[in-house]
Amino acid sequence: MTLHDNDGGFSTSWKCGPNGSRGNFLARRGLYWGLNNPKTYKDYGDFYCDYDCNWQAGSSGNSRICIYGWAQNPLVEYYIIEDWKNWSPAQDSSAQYKGSVNIDGSEYKIYTSARNSYTIEGNKNFTQYISIRQNLRTKGTISVSEHFKAWESKGLKMGNLYEVAFNVEGWESDGSADVNLKMYEGKSGYTPDPEPDEPEIEGTLYSATFENGTNSWSGRGSASVASSSSKAYEGSKSLYVSGRTDNWNGGEVDVNTSTFKPGSSYSFSAMVNPTESTTVQLSMQYDQNGTTNYTQIAEGTCTAGKWSKLENTNFTIPSGASNVKMYVEAPDSLCDIYVDRAIIANKGYVASGTGAGTGTGGTSATVPSNVKMEYSSQYNQMRFTWDAVKGADKYGIAVYLAGKWRVQDSNISGTSYTTPKGLTPNMSYRVAIAARVNGKWDTAGALDSYVVVITRSYNNIQYRTPVYTNNGGNEGNNGGNNGGNNGGNNGGNNGGNNGGNNGYYVDPSKPMVAISFDDGTAQGYSGQRIIDALYKNGFHATFFYVGNWIGKPDQVRDAYSKGMEIANHTMSHPNLTERNASQIRSEYDNCASKLKSIIGAEPSKLLRLPYLASNWQVQQTLYDVPMITCAIDTQDWNGASAYQIENTIKNAANNGSLNGAIVLCHETYDNTATAMESVLPWLKSQGYQVVTISEMFAAKGKTLNGGQIYTKVS
Repeated sequence: MTLHDNDGGFSTSWKCGPNGSRGNFLARRGLYWGLNNPKTYKDYGDFYCDYDCNWQAGSSGNSRICIYGWAQNPLVEYYIIEDWKNWSPAQDSSAQYKGSVNIDGSEYKIYTSARNSYTIEGNKNFTQYISIRQNLRTKGTISVSEHFKAWESKGLKMGNLYEVAFNVEGWESDGSADVNLKMYEGKSGYTPDPEPDEPEIEGTLYSATFENGTNSWSGRGSASVASSSSKAYEGSKSLYVSGRTDNWNGGEVDVNTSTFKPGSSYSFSAMVNPTESTTVQLSMQYDQNGTTNYTQIAEGTCTAGKWSKLENTNFTIPSGASNVKMYVEAPDSLCDIYVDRAIIANKGYVASGTGAGTGTGGTSATVPSNVKMEYSSQYNQMRFTWDAVKGADKYGIAVYLAGKWRVQDSNISGTSYTTPKGLTPNMSYRVAIAARVNGKWDTAGALDSYVVVITRSYNNIQYRTPVYTNNGGNEGNNGGNNGGNNGGNNGGNNGGNNGGNNGYYVDPSKPMVAISFDDGTAQGYSGQRIIDALYKNGFHATFFYVGNWIGKPDQVRDAYSKGMEIANHTMSHPNLTERNASQIRSEYDNCASKLKSIIGAEPSKLLRLPYLASNWQVQQTLYDVPMITCAIDTQDWNGASAYQIENTIKNAANNGSLNGAIVLCHETYDNTATAMESVLPWLKSQGYQVVTISEMFAAKGKTLNGGQIYTKVS
């Protein structure tokens, strides 16, 4: 560690990864008082840290840059994490989520964790307080005392300060950092960079998708706003508006009258998702002739938990208006509201999405229908086909990557497209196909009707992969001859017939559940009965195999050939929390290798945790592995009868908790097989889809990230 001469910063490097000494590395610099300091943070002026950190870290272990320190009475180790690599404490199964706070232009999520380890007072029990910035950054101002205040507001007492330091930390990783730094009491002297501009949606003049922050939106009245990953219409985040104490409270943004001229007309739209069914309005506030005025842009009756579009394609900003603001409110409710993809565009622009209170009836006449995909495991390559659109002379295809739609080819003259070779197996992709009719591209319609596909190989046989439709589906009967035909044999007037002979389809708008089966092939016939029952009903499921317990490799291959997800349950089913890092990794890798040797392809990366047990070391070691427990346990392992197993699932369906849930079963019990033979056709009759875990997350547009534990999809 080398200290800077011209500021309070430092440079450092570390090598603790697989080829180094291993262990934990910390390099920090800041304010230090030592043990038994009688003062708390309230006895000082507010603490600030201005920093600019150029850092890098390898793929092994994990690393972070943060404010770090200790306090006594109570004994607390604390972190304010600004950026991290590979793993964060939020992924620790023992961490308790305490809520969030907005500080320095971003949402920070707050966690606590009880520990027993080395401390500034020796080996003893202590508590960690952790704030994790959601809009990660490597430079800016950290209002340290605001975090102390936020923690205390949530019942987390801050005692006597030992230190406040800027910290670079690496656990079993390699890396380097150069930090320009100023840590002080008093007012901040740093002017942070403005939030990055949101990449514009093609054809718009202003657009905000809240992937990189709040995009200059702010709370109106008592409301607060934050970029949230809880819900998203597109991408992974939306604007969360909460704390509304009056009907006019909401989220607002300034409308630049240099760009959007008063007296001119524009198209305004926003996607909204209220937490209760109510009327939601997109409105405008402006000053004119010395008075403040309010006018409605668009209004809709919106359903709780569903995205609805508020839109006016020809709204005129009043002449002479100044201090113009666009805002979202709910005049009849104090509920929270999620907002996504807010747009201002030229007059007549129609944004994709479903209007509030209206339905959709399949794809439009200018959007390709009956999209199918074939996957070649020999070349790791996809081929798409679709029905011709009347009058179309060109087609284009786009893929949603890194938060943005990216055009792959816009000069397709036929009704098929083949991707480059070398795609990664078992990956999901959002794909939109557009048609050009009379010289115009129906881009909005194509994006509204995207499909999600998963690359899966089946013993080197081209296999029709699951295709998840965003639009149409079984609602195709409402859409006329072109509506929602997703692969059925009748097409046209029977749009939405999702059976057919050519593929397996999941409708994201309909209820679904991932029933999963643990352990391995049984000596009897229970496992095969379960596979056959799933296949008979047109369902898929995830099977987690213990490598050493696979007595019937042919049964595993049969499950795989019928569309089941083949996943990892370790090699010998140990409690991983009682193993060291090397043993944990070997348990996973050895099982993965055995499954690959059986099915002739890469198995799913998912891991069912033995005994559903995990800890910090397990999640760090398997930082690249999504970990699965369950939302519903059928207790078949605990002697539950077939009737009890079946009723557990039916009761969950009836009370609404089954939709999106991961259900735990075991293929080794006859009672489980009997229950499946009865409950699967019942679920089908109730409109449920039984899918694999990966299919369910893909259908909902969610990503399964390594090092994290999943019980359901929201």
